[in-house]
Amino acid sequence: MTSIEIGGGHLVQAGWTNLDPTHGRGEWQRPAQVVPWPAADGSVDGIRASHVMEHIPAGQPRIDVMNEAHRVLKPGGVFEVIVPIVNDPLTWHAIADPTHVSFWVPESFHYFDGLFAANADYGIRLWSTLELEVRGGFECHWKGTPR
Repeated sequence: MTSIEIGGGHLVQAGWTNLDPTHGRGEWQRPAQVVPWPAADGSVDGIRASHVMEHIPAGQPRIDVMNEAHRVLKPGGVFEVIVPIVNDPLTWHAIADPTHVSFWVPESFHYFDGLFAANADYGIRLWSTLELEVRGGFECHWKGTPR
């Protein structure tokens, strides 16, 4: 395995493993927050989660997915996350979908790269942010690599 698509549905790129509760195969047919994933430490080149992280509950499930991606990525491997964001002025994209169970802003990623620190140890494994930008006023694109 070289790369993992989280929640890819029918849109998985050839050669990628689909981690999806409906369309994944075998041990990969599961929600992303069900960890550990069936991959060895440091065995994955890249991970992509496009419009899926907002469907994972905030709190420990979100931390579990970020930490598990950190565990399985090879040194220099990249995790790409694309999420709708709550932006100012308020955009409806992130909050209109009734299946969204967590909300993101660009600053959400700073809890994972250490720029923002919680006042407690939540067991978050730190990332180095490679890219963080808002596109179209409502969509955040983040790329990170494990520290």
